[in-house]
Amino acid sequence: MNLETVKKVKRSKAFTVLDGIIVAVLVAAVGVCAAVLYSAPVSTFTVTAPGYEREFSLGTDRVIKLEHLTVRVKSGKVWVTDSDCRDHTCEHTGKISRAGQSIVCLPNNVVISINGESDLQWEVGR
Repeated sequence: MNLETVKKVKRSKAFTVLDGIIVAVLVAAVGVCAAVLYSAPVSTFTVTAPGYEREFSLGTDRVIKLEHLTVRVKSGKVWVTDSDCRDHTCEHTGKISRAGQSIVCLPNNVVISINGESDLQWEVGR
């Protein structure tokens, strides 16, 4: 390397406004792509209990009262708000909103599952 090349490098600006614009556009593009990929709407869930099976929309806020527990749907999420079983595991499961997730109340034989192709399959090696 000669001395002139070293002087040119020292005089050059490390980061220009154009560089900042390019970085901002790239970050925005990645954000939009991530939002599109991870916001695939799941439209329905199924509630199955002894003598009862029904499919509901995740897009409609509602309260579903069953014989032994209460299911709540709000803002595309489903959860159990009240159960008469001893352990209340179904209540502690929390809110679910993605395909393949489910809430199970074994003592009352109730299963709540979100319908659709699971995006969690890669985690279990499928």
